[in-house]
Parts: sequence; C-alpha cells; structure tokens
Amino acid sequence: MTQSTAHASSWGTPQAVNSWNIINQRWTDNNELETYTPNCVWYEGSTLVIKTYNAGNGVYYSGRVESQAVYGYGTYSFTANMPSGQGLLPAVWAAALNPWLPEMDGAEIVGSNPDTVYQTFHDDSNGQTQFATSNPGGWSNNFHTYSFTWWPDHIDFDVDGVYEGTKWYTTAPGVGMHFIVDTAVGGDWPGTPDASTWATADGARYLKVSAIEYTPYNP
Repeated sequence: MTQSTAHASSWGTPQAVNSWNIINQRWTDNNELETYTPNCVWYEGSTLVIKTYNAGNGVYYSGRVESQAVYGYGTYSFTANMPSGQGLLPAVWAAALNPWLPEMDGAEIVGSNPDTVYQTFHDDSNGQTQFATSNPGGWSNNFHTYSFTWWPDHIDFDVDGVYEGTKWYTTAPGVGMHFIVDTAVGGDWPGTPDASTWATADGARYLKVSAIEYTPYNP
C-alpha cells in the first residue's frame, strides 16, 4: 500500500467493501457481448465469485457488481484471482458512474495475454494514463493484490505491494468512487472469444476476489 509516512496520522481504519448493486442487463459499451446477470455472482465464504460462460448462439453471461457506497481519497485494494481466455477482460476498478468519469483501474487483464496487467487512470475527458506490469509466469489463475491510492493531487498504482507508477491529477474532493468488479466478454480490446475460451471442466471461467478493502485518507 502506497502511503506517505508524513501523513500517517491522517489515515483511517481499513474497511471491507461487500455491499453491492448487482447488475442485471445486456452490456454493449465498447462493443462488448455479455449480459450481466445476478445468477453469475455469489460468495463462497468471504470470496466474491464472478462466473462467465457461453450460453450458445452468441449469448454470453457474466457478472458485474458496483459498490452501493461511494468512497473518497484513500487506498482501494483488491486481492483477486483473474481468469484467462481469449476474448475475456476481467477487471477490478473504480469509477464515479454518474457521470461515469473519472475512472481508476486497479487491474485489467486481456485474457489472451495473461502475462501483462494494466492499471489505468481515465480523467474527466477520458484522457488515459496507463501502466503495464509484466509477469512471465502470468497474472491469471493466481491471487494477486492490485491497488491504487488516490491522493488529492495524484494517484499511485501498486501490484502486490510494489509501486508501479504515479499519475499527477487534481480531482474535486466531492467526487466519490464506486468499487467495481466484472468480467467483460468480447469488445474492442480483448476481441471475440473462441472455443478455447470455454475449454474448462465446466465450460466456464471465474473471477474470484478474496478481499476488497478501502482505507480512507483525510487530507
């Protein structure tokens, strides 16, 4: 977690994030192919599970959750096991939602390229600053902790507690962010899934998040 020791006294107590709005709709942003359904979202103990599968005839089901509460400055942390697979885009991130921007992506993995994790900041005009972190062993199908710390004038990105980059950017203190977890199918970035995507024992892929935590910072 990237925290300035000079401001240690301004940090609040870490809190678990587990109260969600579960999306139930066809999603077409970025030319995506999935329909989000509550049937693809559940908990196994304290672990949030998102299931993604091919229902046939070009119909794909997946899950998406958005935190009911909004959060301000501080550290947003996800300990997540991301799926691989052509045409999948699992992500743990945050956005204002209404309006959509700004957006801060804790992690996105293009399923056909599991050796790279992307962390991205989208400003109010959708200008993007992106950091890419390589892992020859692959990021998918193992738990890693992806986080970012939102300060009043910049955002720091970390993977497994290792600092990856900073975007200097001033946002209004009244802006609140929703935690979001989902797996998109198809679309402009990951491309279209194929038979290999669903070549698993049960024909599905899973995004699992064992811990989602917010630590507030009070400037």
